[in-house]
Amino acid sequence: MLVCGVELSGNDAIISLLKMQDEIFHLPDCRVRRITCANPDRVEDLQYFQKTMAKLAEDYKIELFVIRERQKKGKFSGGANGFKLEAALQLTPGLKTLIMGNTQQKENLKHYPLPITFAETGLKQFQEAAFMVGFSYFAGNHVW
Repeated sequence: MLVCGVELSGNDAIISLLKMQDEIFHLPDCRVRRITCANPDRVEDLQYFQKTMAKLAEDYKIELFVIRERQKKGKFSGGANGFKLEAALQLTPGLKTLIMGNTQQKENLKHYPLPITFAETGLKQFQEAAFMVGFSYFAGNHVW
């Protein structure tokens, strides 16, 4: 199963592809690390963002987008643009999405911790949150 971990930050969707096969996770190469929506206030830009994500799913045969949940209020709440991108991603025809909260992510990783350090994955540091949400999906669903 191939999933795409997603962290929404500002106008960007930071992504990390993960595949679980024969009880081993793999990190397939991907042509992009982040997808940017130039102006989430414009319908055309949101539609372009949706089409880009749908094309990514089609090209790589992504079965699920696991989105890292952001707080809706409080000191560490997410911005309006991020919530627009989240909604656009959830409403993209043909895409299956799941929002995973921090509590669930921590619980999954507590029972099935990452077998290597993040540095050993070869991903960029800014992709860590996207990778961890994708990996925790596998951990929580015991896909191995």
